[in-house]
Amino acid sequence: MSIVSVSNVSKVYRQAGLWHRGRTVRAVDGVSLDIAEGQCLALVGASGSGKSTLGRIVLGLERPDGGSVSYRGRDLWSLSGDEAARARRDVQVVFQNSHGAVNPRFSACDIVGEPLMNFDSLRGRALRDRVADLLAQVGVDPSEMDKLPHQFSGGELQRICLARALAPKPGLIVLDEAVSSLDMLNQARILRLLETVKRETGTAYLFISHDLRVVCRLADSLAVMEAGTLAARLDDIASLQPNDAASIPALRKLADALLPAEPEACRDASYQDSPLRLIFQI
Repeated sequence: MSIVSVSNVSKVYRQAGLWHRGRTVRAVDGVSLDIAEGQCLALVGASGSGKSTLGRIVLGLERPDGGSVSYRGRDLWSLSGDEAARARRDVQVVFQNSHGAVNPRFSACDIVGEPLMNFDSLRGRALRDRVADLLAQVGVDPSEMDKLPHQFSGGELQRICLARALAPKPGLIVLDEAVSSLDMLNQARILRLLETVKRETGTAYLFISHDLRVVCRLADSLAVMEAGTLAARLDDIASLQPNDAASIPALRKLADALLPAEPEACRDASYQDSPLRLIFQI
């Protein structure tokens, strides 16, 4: 069963400013896709292709101008009461800018503990014990839970944001360029962590990125956005043949735009065997 189904969704923005006032931009144009339980769907595309807008629509942060979004078979915008709360709990997000995604006055314990307080009513020692478990799961020393965001590195803070997303035990995490602001070594660490979490918990991912290299490791299937539309959908990356992927212009452009391969320290055998990497030599 799909956790989220997007059907013929469109989103239009009106431009502001002296010279462009009144013009419209169709950020998403008739896109349909499903995200199944335990699946990692990579949503890739160049900047401005509409992938982050689609991610916000999946999260319920933006209402589409056309089409529909269903959560476990129910229209997302018709949910109320307990059903709406269940959807908010079941679909979490990790944004690109970890510092912008947290309250600078909150400690790591406050950041990770907030959903536990809201959804599970945890308090006191029970809350701190659960936060400690989550921080340990993402590779952050629980003894540092009382530190503020500015006392962590970017990679550490992104791990804390991931711990927060994992706290309510979601079925789906939307990763919106979640590793693109990190150096390659920290990218590799976060990707290994995401892979472990997916294997151990069965959590599904919508992995939004412009970089084919970072999705090679995790993705089961691939959706390619271009100019607001779904240019291609590859349902089983593991069975890809060279002609299947290399013949898709939007995918070829993303591969051609990549910088040279990263250092050996950022690789492992599973990454080097990725069909996307072998096809595009990335």
